[in-house]
Amino acid sequence: MKTLHDSTLRDPMTGLFNRRFMQDQASHLIAMTLRRKKNIGLLMCDIDYFKQVNDKYGHDAGDAILKDCTEIMCASVRESDMVIRYGGEEFLIMLIDIEPGDSEAVAEKVRSGVEEKGFKVNGEKIRKTISVGVSEFPHDTDAFWQAIKFADVALYKAKETGRNKVVRFESHMWDDDEF
Repeated sequence: MKTLHDSTLRDPMTGLFNRRFMQDQASHLIAMTLRRKKNIGLLMCDIDYFKQVNDKYGHDAGDAILKDCTEIMCASVRESDMVIRYGGEEFLIMLIDIEPGDSEAVAEKVRSGVEEKGFKVNGEKIRKTISVGVSEFPHDTDAFWQAIKFADVALYKAKETGRNKVVRFESHMWDDDEF
C-alpha cells in the first residue's frame, strides 16, 4: 500500500514530487514556516516554447529536455528545498526557510543554468530557456495558495515581456480579490 501511495505523489518520468504531494503536504509546510517565522520562496518555472520541441523533434526529445531541466533545477537548490512537477513543462520550486528577497537569486541560478545548457536532441545541440515567476509566503501574502497564484501571475508577466527572465511578483500585478 505504501508503494502504491508513494507512486501517486511522484511524477514517473522525472522522479519529482507532483502537485498532489504538494497539496497533501501544504498544511504541514505552512505551519512549520509560520512557527519558525521564515518564508517559503515560490518559483513557478515554465520552459519557453516547449511545444516546438515536441512538434519538431518528437515527444522523446521533449521528455529528455524535461529530465535535463529537472537535473538543473535540483542542482540549483538545497536538499531541503522541493522541486515539484506542477504539470506539463511547468515546475514549482519551493525554497524552504528563506529570508525575504532570497528567492530571486535562486530563480536566476535556475534560469541561467537552463539557458547555458546545450540540450542534445537527435544528434544536435539545441538551446532552451525558462521563464520564472517568484513570490514568497507569507512575505507577499499570508494565504499560501494565493502566494502560488502570485508566482504564476509573475510567470505570465515574464512570458509577456520576452521570456527567459525572472520576474518578482509586485502588488500592482494583481487587481483581483479572488484567487
